[in-house]
Formats: sequence, C-alpha cells, structure tokens
Amino acid sequence: MKYSALVLFLFFFSCHLIKSPSYKYSEAQTGANQVKKHTLKNGMTVLILENPDSKVVTLDVWINTGSAFEPKDINGVSHFLEHMLFKGTEKRAVGEIDREIEAVGGLWNAGTSLEFTHYYLTVAAPYFQIGADALADVIANSKLESAEVERERQVILEEYHRQQDDPDNYLMTMVYWNSFESSPSRWPVLGTPDTINAITPERLRQYYHERYTPANMALVVVGGIKETEVMPVIEQKFGIINRPLSSAHVSDEKTQRREGVFEEYPKPVKEAYIIFNFPAPDLTDGYKDVYAMDLVAGILGDGRSSRLFDRIKEKKNLASSIAASFPTHRRDGSFIIFATFDYAKKDALIKAVLEEVRLIGSEKTGRAELEKAKRMFTNQYLFSHETTTGRASEIGYFYTLTGDTKFEENYLQKVQEVSAADIQKVAASWLAPEKANIFIVKPE
Repeated sequence: MKYSALVLFLFFFSCHLIKSPSYKYSEAQTGANQVKKHTLKNGMTVLILENPDSKVVTLDVWINTGSAFEPKDINGVSHFLEHMLFKGTEKRAVGEIDREIEAVGGLWNAGTSLEFTHYYLTVAAPYFQIGADALADVIANSKLESAEVERERQVILEEYHRQQDDPDNYLMTMVYWNSFESSPSRWPVLGTPDTINAITPERLRQYYHERYTPANMALVVVGGIKETEVMPVIEQKFGIINRPLSSAHVSDEKTQRREGVFEEYPKPVKEAYIIFNFPAPDLTDGYKDVYAMDLVAGILGDGRSSRLFDRIKEKKNLASSIAASFPTHRRDGSFIIFATFDYAKKDALIKAVLEEVRLIGSEKTGRAELEKAKRMFTNQYLFSHETTTGRASEIGYFYTLTGDTKFEENYLQKVQEVSAADIQKVAASWLAPEKANIFIVKPE
C-alpha cells in the first residue's frame, strides 16, 4: 500500500470508482521512465520528476534510518532528532527557517517511522533555491544545542504521554510490540520515557553525524522545475555535505513472531477498539505477494462496499467502523484489520472477522469484485499523485525501502496483473485465522 497508508494509522481513504476497461497505463499516468536519477560526488542520490503543469515544487530528503535501526538504549533517537532539526543551524537561529519559508508562502514538515526519516518542504517554483538552501542547511548544519535538547525532551515526553492516552496510537504501539518476541520492527518510534531520558546531547550529535550522511540519504524533487536548471543548485547546496557513512546501520536483531496473542487494555473509552494483526509479505519476500496483498486489503476492508464494512458493520451491526490495511514494509510485514465496536459484541465480532479472513483464502474472488478492487486501488494511487508532496512521498518512500525507482514506477501495472488465483493463494498463505494476534482497548 502507498506511503500515506503507512503514516496514517487508521488507513481510511475516500475513493470514487472510475470507468476504465483497460489497465494499460501510459507513462504520464505511471511515471515510468520520468524520474531522473543522479548521484552527487559525495554519494547522495537525487531523484527528479519534472511536472511542467505545476506551479510549485516539493523538496523531500529521505534518510535511511528510523526506530528499527536505532541503538536500543536510546530508542526514539530518530524521532528526537527530527524534532531538533527545527531548532536552528549554524547560520539560522531558532525559528528563522520557519519565518523564511513562510515568507515565500511555503510549508515544511517532517516524519519518522520504523524504516525512514524524511524532511520535506513545498514552495512556489520560483523560490526553489530558497527552499533548497534552507533544507540543505537543516540536514547538514543543525546545532543541536544542549539547552534546546533539554527543552525539546519535555515536549517529546508530553507527546509520549498523549499517545498513551490516545486509544488508536496506543493500540498500534502495542500491536507491534507484542506481535513479536524479537524484531527491529517492534521498537516504538517515540521510544519510552526511559530511553527518551537516556538520549544525551552527545549521543544525539553522534547519531546525527553517523546517519545523516550523503550515502544514506536521497533528495526527491517534484514539481514545476527543469532538471537542467535545478541540478547546479542541488550540487551547490547538497553536494558540499561531507560526512562518511561510518557503517551499514542494519539491525542484527532476528525476527521471532508471536501467534495467537490475545490482549486487552482497559482505558477510559466509551467504545472498544480492536486490531487483528497477521503476518504478511514484505519487500524481502519478493514483490508478487505484496501486490496481491494490496488487493486483499481492498477487497476485505477498503470502502463502504468492502466485505467487512458491508457484512460486519451494515448487515450484522457488529462494528461502528471497520477497515483493513496492508502497509508495505521492508521486512516484518503486517496485515491489519481495525474496528471500533460495542464491547458486549466482542465474541461475535471476532468470530465474524475471522470467518471473512478464512473465506478470502478458501474461495476464489469473483471477477467483478476483483476488478472493483483494482479500480479503487488505481484511484487511490492516482489521487495520491495529484500533489507534488504526495508524489515526492511515494518516490522517496519506495526508493528508501528498495534502493530502486522501478518498484514505484511499475507498482500500478503490477497490481493490475494480479489474478483471482493470486488473491486466494496469498490470503491462504499468510492470513491463517489461528495466527491472528488480537488486541483490544476496552472500557474500564
């Protein structure tokens, strides 16, 4: 599933069907052969996608690090560092970058996850150089002053406690933590109070200098620019970053999954929240199962006509909301079904959901239902490309995970090639009801 689905925990999309008898997509639709790749002399990858119709440009720097790559005694350091890069550089004081970008009508933000950290800004195309200068300065020259570190630590601890009080976020954290005995993927992005407090300014600076290196980053540029005009600016701003990658920062922690877990967590809520978590394919398993599982998620739980919504919410009245999602991971894939419900209906809901999971792996999906799922997937994919930010996120996310632009370029066409037999096979292989881990936030 798309990058946006990974970031937004609930994975809900608004979509409308399109009438299209053919699934042969043009280069303009898929982006095939349009992303231009460059490697700067310092080893930094640059990916450029021109869009002559756009009046804006997005610059998006992706760092190949996240909570799955961290020293565990300072779990949460990637997220902590993301906060700190908004706190001033050698030539810009705290708040100055915000004012500079806002002065030209721009927006900027950042995000951290298991497998990446990224920083992105969007400005009107004529202000590309201003945006490039600011973003390169943040990536290369953040001061990370001790006093600012201590101030931001309190902000992050408050964020942690807010997450504990939010049933959605809390439940997802528990899903990843308790679905594995061991795995790099189980470590929370925010960390814990103990690990957040263990992150000293010195460790933060060390992590920054070791991970934010040209060879460990990719810059994605999408919008109303010309490759020949922006490359000299990129060389000037980003090409001067000179930090060697100290080592390959890949966790050696082995993955050991748990199966059949059932846990409940009392919280001050009126409705109950439930997540069913299944093992699922990832990018180390070969891509074919990934494409098929995207459509399994669509058939089961994407939209009002999906099986889970129609049968469990509408017909059986067992849930007030329900959806399925398959976020694409580099490793340790997960398939998720999420619902809110009346806790008194818990047993009936669990039985009904697991029956739907069993059915999709035991019966061939009908042609009409499969084609509808493909149309909905297509719309979501194309809708996410309507903005330069969305397009840059797709390119950067999949490049960071695969090291190649071809996966993202061919993604849509490969999904269209999935057959009903592929759907049944991947569902039967991965979504065994007895392997489901079930986590519930229930009323106190």
